[in-house]
Amino acid sequence: MIKVFALRLGSTKVPFGQFYGGLDGWRGARAVLRFATDKKHFIIVPIHAYLIDHPEEGLILVDAGVNWRQTHEHGDYYRGIAHYLFDDDEYQLTRDEELPAALARLGYRVEDVRKVVATHLHEDHIGGLSYLPDAELVISRGEWENRDWKLFGFLPMVYQPSLQAARKITTIDYASGAFENFDASHDLTADGTVKLLPTPGHTPGHLCVLVRLDGYQLLITGDTLYTLRHLANDDVQAFGAGDWVPNQNASIRRIAELRRRLPELVLAPGHDHSDYQFLHLAPGLAKGGLTPEELAGLRAYEETVFTAEGRLQPEAIPRFVPGPGADHVGRVTG
Repeated sequence: MIKVFALRLGSTKVPFGQFYGGLDGWRGARAVLRFATDKKHFIIVPIHAYLIDHPEEGLILVDAGVNWRQTHEHGDYYRGIAHYLFDDDEYQLTRDEELPAALARLGYRVEDVRKVVATHLHEDHIGGLSYLPDAELVISRGEWENRDWKLFGFLPMVYQPSLQAARKITTIDYASGAFENFDASHDLTADGTVKLLPTPGHTPGHLCVLVRLDGYQLLITGDTLYTLRHLANDDVQAFGAGDWVPNQNASIRRIAELRRRLPELVLAPGHDHSDYQFLHLAPGLAKGGLTPEELAGLRAYEETVFTAEGRLQPEAIPRFVPGPGADHVGRVTG
């Protein structure tokens, strides 16, 4: 029996506009400028990874979070343009949230992890590779071939020192044929219970991971969907600096269509900071899977978020509420 666990591997501080401002000018060079200069509209969002315990394939980790040095020695860890673009308190990570501790609470060791699937190569998804030097890193070929790409010619898409922790890297080409409304897929496991689906847009080679469980399927979305609400991308969109942003919107619509075709599909975003993650999804996945009652609770919650047409309910539209402190960290209503 396959199990999937949600792992909270720290948090990150982001501008509200990075998550929700895509319909209001957070595009292209202007988005990068606002990212670097907007210091009064921060929110804290979780960094989630997902651990798959497969009866034949062993442990497969989807994304790896951040590591201790990234968080607590930020200024020394990051050099060059990366140091100036991000704040020293960009990440928060306690000892209990470090990957080795999160695995130990479930009875596993870092040495037990055989594969790490990176949805993409951004820092908050590959920093934890430093804990897993013997694991095989699996990424899409499109992501790997763009690892040296620089936005506007000077902003690196991938911070190479974090990627260097991976000793064995396997790239995939989606050679397993079509799946539902996806033209291509890749069977990560021999029994086809774990599939990789191409969802380019957040990065050129971003992918999602589909896991077939008992009575439902779980789609680990990485940053194609920061949160559940981003499924309604006519109402809210995320930051987009690259030319591939239209691809992200197309990927989101493809996920929405997959959800219509597979009514039992459950979405597992990477940074959802709402009740969807903390009151419904994470508690069920803390024990390795969702019960029928928990699945019903998820569906009931989704009905409070989306209209029948898939738009956001008015009360579910995210709005920034300033915080009381000088750090300008606020919260999101909706």
